[in-house]
Amino acid sequence: MTDALAKTRRAARWLRWLAIGLIVLVEAGFLLATAMVAGAGGTAGGAVSTGAAELAPWAGATSLLVFGLLVGIALVHLVRMLGRIERGALFATARELRGFSLWLFLAVLFSILAPPLLQLADAWFGGSGAHRATLTADSDDALMLLITGLLALIARLLEAAQEVADEAAQIV
Repeated sequence: MTDALAKTRRAARWLRWLAIGLIVLVEAGFLLATAMVAGAGGTAGGAVSTGAAELAPWAGATSLLVFGLLVGIALVHLVRMLGRIERGALFATARELRGFSLWLFLAVLFSILAPPLLQLADAWFGGSGAHRATLTADSDDALMLLITGLLALIARLLEAAQEVADEAAQIV
């Protein structure tokens, strides 16, 4: 094993443990924020913002739970990918990278589309909230969508590299 490969595997191990810790912290944070929003009538004393002030407490809590779940699934794919790299399978990570990018893309898309859809649902089912829906997407959202698309492209490139490596191994 070359020194560069050993360093890569060591870095993947540290990043994997960091990502596992991040999953625990992020998911605990989402659960706490959900409980605060649901328990405090949606305001949580100003400590938690769901991104749309017009969301009803149930909608804010639902939004936080679903977004937290999507981010958590993305991070699990990241942990699995880093585990493969740690074991030395550098090019066999395309599936997990594609999963990471897909779930992160869905999380970003959900964060854009869910607030207005939940506002409409609240208005439709007789909620006391505002009877309007506000769709907002800023440059951060656009950048995250672009990054997730780039990660999906990199996953395709890794798949092609794995195919070349498999063909080369069969020749020898």
